[in-house]
Amino acid sequence: MKKLLLAIALFITLSMNSQTFVKHYDLVIIKDRVNNDQSGVKDTDLSVIFSGDSRGDIIFYFGSGDVKRYIKTGKITQGTSKDNLSYRYINTVDEDKNEIILQLFDNGVFRVHTQDVTYEYQEVGN
Repeated sequence: MKKLLLAIALFITLSMNSQTFVKHYDLVIIKDRVNNDQSGVKDTDLSVIFSGDSRGDIIFYFGSGDVKRYIKTGKITQGTSKDNLSYRYINTVDEDKNEIILQLFDNGVFRVHTQDVTYEYQEVGN
């Protein structure tokens, strides 16, 4: 039932705006920058809707049924990493008004930077 509701939500969102796109991530690495610690690669089930509308919200749908919304507070900026990988990032706030940076690489890697932790989401094959 949850997957059906997710599919319906994705369809409605996609049909509302042609610039909207969805990415699905199967793996996550959690990097604790405060304690300089990193988890191994873990399985996850995350679908992310990158909205192209004027609000530009980014919505996370987890396989568990949890939903998180990130509200755009800046414009999309492009950059290149030390490894010469192209990416785009945007400043956002979560529902609790915490500042979060979302970074999407051209190779499909997606990073969520909080104040203390970075979540690196990957598609199978990356």
